[in-house]
Amino acid sequence: MRLTKLSEAEGQIRMEFAGCNMKCPYCVHIHQPFTEIPLEKALEFARSSAMKTVYLGGAEPTLQKELLPLLEGLHAAGKQVLLKSNGMKPDVIEQALPFIHGLVLEIKAPLDDVDGIMELTGMSRERTVQYIDLLEKSLDIAKQKWLRVWVRVIPEFVNKETIHRILPDVEGADEMMLYQFMSKTDFDRPFFGHEEPTPSWEELEELGKIALEKIPKVILLGEKGRRVLEK
Repeated sequence: MRLTKLSEAEGQIRMEFAGCNMKCPYCVHIHQPFTEIPLEKALEFARSSAMKTVYLGGAEPTLQKELLPLLEGLHAAGKQVLLKSNGMKPDVIEQALPFIHGLVLEIKAPLDDVDGIMELTGMSRERTVQYIDLLEKSLDIAKQKWLRVWVRVIPEFVNKETIHRILPDVEGADEMMLYQFMSKTDFDRPFFGHEEPTPSWEELEELGKIALEKIPKVILLGEKGRRVLEK
């Protein structure tokens, strides 16, 4: 497996994978060096840890050929697995369901904004239309488990107008995380002229209150730390 990080952090085991089927211009993960790590070595790291939760993230875990054996091994070891994905592999997500606690799916922009998603993902129009269809399928599958919707708030694409268009597609999720773009240097590369945290924290709070109309729990993440909004 190709891993950029295998560590214990934030009270969980973190396995960050290399490789992605998108070319998002703001993404740091697709530029990170990776190490080839055997499946059994990764499992042994997890088994030897006292931490119960395992977060599988990075670029795109569902591209890893040994993902399902990894999930089976983690499940057998009694670990609680959270799988993050861009949603382009609904078949893999469905196969993963018996072995995971929940999913984290990233939403780039309203699913009716083909032009915006093209710009955010670096994909062709044909590929973008295909991606939106696959993501919709993945969302339906993921709602069978605990689901967090993860939104990187780039103001030109996610704002007070567009958040209302995002919510119908994610209704049924357990929580939404709204991340203030450029607030963590290890998360983002400058994009669309943004080199500082954006939008303002106050605007992020406004988006969170709107999201509470459909989602029972909203997490704000940015330059002021982490804040939880609940109904």
